[in-house]
Amino acid sequence: MSRLQVVYAISDILQHCGVCPQRVKLSQKYGSTYSKIDGYCNRECPVGGLLQLQGKELIRERA
Repeated sequence: MSRLQVVYAISDILQHCGVCPQRVKLSQKYGSTYSKIDGYCNRECPVGGLLQLQGKELIRERA
């Protein structure tokens, strides 16, 4: 997969984050404390896991 394809895949995945009810709830609870929101997204959210895999793909492409 080329770098451009990975970037497009990441863009497609991020569209799910805009409508995520859990992200909205955490944003209302913690305001602008993104570390709390990102902690949930990185550790618990399946979409966040997909984003991490795509990010690792970008790193592999660069090396």
